[in-house]
Amino acid sequence: MPRQSAAIPTGATSRLRPPDDLTGPERALFVDLVASCSANHFQSSDAPLLSAYCRAVVLEKVASGELAAAGYVADGKPSGWLNVLAQATRSLTALSSKLKLTPLSRQSARPEEPISYYERLSLEASRDPEPN
Repeated sequence: MPRQSAAIPTGATSRLRPPDDLTGPERALFVDLVASCSANHFQSSDAPLLSAYCRAVVLEKVASGELAAAGYVADGKPSGWLNVLAQATRSLTALSSKLKLTPLSRQSARPEEPISYYERLSLEASRDPEPN
């Protein structure tokens, strides 16, 4: 039997993978968050909340960009992006607390070795294998 390199993971990773409905910046943020936390921080039941968090982050960035470009007042009225920004910010606040992504929740966390390149590459793979 051939030897297997120690640098290549054997599939023992238990990190949460991004769902197929996340694309672009949302998917990239999902992978960044999962890679930056310990391998057992997120469970499969956290996927919907983490997906919602990623969407809220991207929405907040879009709303902030639109407000910066067009201004906070349009035709004498507050921009509609203000409501979008406020709702995204409320979502971020609630979800970050539930997902234990706040500075307070990190105080008790133990530092972990950084994620390997191969493990990150595995997380960024386009799709999970189909269950049998």
